[in-house]
Amino acid sequence: MTPTLSSIVEQLRQAGHSHLLDFVDQLNETELQSLLQQIAYLDFELVNQLFTKFRDANNPLTSNISATSSLDIRPPDALRLDQDNTPSGVTRSQAVIEGERLLRAGKVAALIVAGGQGSRLGFDKPKGMFPIGPISQRTLYEMLVYKIDALQRHYETTIPLLIMTSPSVHDETISYFEEHDYFGLSDSIEFFCQDTLPVVDSQSGQILLQSPHTISVSPTGHGGMIAALVADKLLDKCQQAGIEHFFFGQIDNPLSPICCAELIGFHSLTDSAVTLQAITKQNAQDKTGNIVQIDDRIQMIEYTEMPPQLAAQTTADGQLNFWAANIAVHIFQTSFLQQLAQNPTALPFHPAHKTVAHIDHLGNQIDPAEPNAIKFERFIFDSLSVSPKTTVIEADRNLVFAAVKNPVSASFNTVDTCRHAISALHRNWLIAAGVQVDANITVEIDPCWARNAQQVSERSDLPPTITADIFLTSSSSTAR
Repeated sequence: MTPTLSSIVEQLRQAGHSHLLDFVDQLNETELQSLLQQIAYLDFELVNQLFTKFRDANNPLTSNISATSSLDIRPPDALRLDQDNTPSGVTRSQAVIEGERLLRAGKVAALIVAGGQGSRLGFDKPKGMFPIGPISQRTLYEMLVYKIDALQRHYETTIPLLIMTSPSVHDETISYFEEHDYFGLSDSIEFFCQDTLPVVDSQSGQILLQSPHTISVSPTGHGGMIAALVADKLLDKCQQAGIEHFFFGQIDNPLSPICCAELIGFHSLTDSAVTLQAITKQNAQDKTGNIVQIDDRIQMIEYTEMPPQLAAQTTADGQLNFWAANIAVHIFQTSFLQQLAQNPTALPFHPAHKTVAHIDHLGNQIDPAEPNAIKFERFIFDSLSVSPKTTVIEADRNLVFAAVKNPVSASFNTVDTCRHAISALHRNWLIAAGVQVDANITVEIDPCWARNAQQVSERSDLPPTITADIFLTSSSSTAR
């Protein structure tokens, strides 16, 4: 039913947000109906409850970990790179065999969160559309889709690819895939859109207006994927199709080991509800989440919340004691995701203090220099608190992590560092196979040509020497 102004007025008065109608006299009919539709979908009770919960906190962004000395916080029990088997005795070779069995049997799906804009990269489109290929200029989405394509061909299977967008990028993302005929994988790809919550003033709790007819909203974070999957009935659809495990990753890491057989195999053979892939932190101030063990349960501590004295701890040989960095590469049991879907409190909301432009009660544009607003987010790693069993597997950073998050002016996680990491990895695959490649040569390999070093070594068409930048594709080798 279309909301009317009269029906909305009393609702706003009771909720304490009557200011959302301050400018109705200035709106045309289209703008008014848009505003009323936005208001009709708001959960005022939830927004007010969340603000009340966090209003009186001295610092709502800081956890209680640093103040709780009674907690037993230690590095996670994990399978490190120099080890061959888990404490339960599962070996790497067994894990690969099991993972490949599950892939061939069609028991695995991939879920990628891709709700962000490329604004920090100076790119005014969805981040997934950013051209990242060192030579091919393939976008982040293309890098993802061609990996799925290569896996499906190799294992002669179907791997459903679920891509979570946000309202700000959803339509443009769909159009992009339609324009490219889904890169040939229309039968494998499903899109679903995460929900949003209003952004509130950090002092008053009032919902901010972006314009006289537009409410300021923000996506509910990667933890919002559970509710979004349920809303689109995708979780049930995958379970009915026999999907037992979900690979979870983020679009901004083109080296993310999509549906890695070894990781899936360890996850399955250890009967874990959640498996986390970790890499070693580069230093104590690494801006990544910390995977730790708290009172014998694997948990995540964000780098902003990690007590400095813990982050700086070293072992007898001078290595970081808390070494395990989270790179948002996880495997989930489908049955565990169903359990989360049935427990709305399993993933609590967290406040994020942000700088948000808005209009004031006079309609003036306000561009604050300091954080002025609170956004509410959910984190998927909060599921660890209810996971029956969690396994941590260490990976080599150079093989699995090259995130592109920051502008060129930054020193890490930039477009340049990402492209360099892709090229260095692919160059090393060739060198390991006996090909002579100088360090200054840029290399890019299509996953349908080879997905890893082993597949490179097995090719019969390897050139003995590469002297120019090259893109090795499934159809031909393109040099420049």
